[in-house]
Amino acid sequence: MASRSERKQQTRTALLQGALAWVEEGNDFASISIREVAKRAGVVPTSFYRHFTDLDDLALGLVDELSIALRQLMREARHKTRQTDKMIYDSVSIFVDNALANQPMFRFMSQAMCGGSEIVRRAIRNELDYFARELEADIRAMGALSHLSPSTLTMTAQLIINTVAAITVEILDTARDNKSLQTALKKRTVKQIQLILVGSAHWRESSSAPTDELREEKMTTKSS
Repeated sequence: MASRSERKQQTRTALLQGALAWVEEGNDFASISIREVAKRAGVVPTSFYRHFTDLDDLALGLVDELSIALRQLMREARHKTRQTDKMIYDSVSIFVDNALANQPMFRFMSQAMCGGSEIVRRAIRNELDYFARELEADIRAMGALSHLSPSTLTMTAQLIINTVAAITVEILDTARDNKSLQTALKKRTVKQIQLILVGSAHWRESSSAPTDELREEKMTTKSS
């Protein structure tokens, strides 16, 4: 017989899965109600509030679930090899394969990134920033792009992470059994990342380059 804590966890999981089932059916997460979530979980609506304060809180729970899984998978991919090209391909493959295997979760993420509440969008941005920081640390550990300033290296890592995140919708539009299209998508994404790295390798910091503030000041002067 399940303990009270186990039953509580089971109900929480059922609520999360109920919301994902709604998304899997082609609905927008933003349109679901607490009553609908509870119905799909097989509990009364008041039970919802024993686990989440509102639908944003439930959405944050989904973000956490996805992030924990992806963090572990990406960490394993990076630690398998220190060869840059293989690390890139393995990381992209893991992301694509995971998105195909967990389409409701990634469809939710795609919806939340472009719409939904600000608090959920911020949570997803925070997770993307986390992956960018992890990637930046790996680049430093490999001794690559050492000529870049800290801010430029950060920007490079963010560009790579955003490039991978941007293919989410395209992945979800790909049939699970269309292996050739999946392979083409992986190769194209890897090439995009390689282009970012090649560009970064040839980037030269210039002390004479105008800062963002100076550019804004010049633009203001021209327009006045």
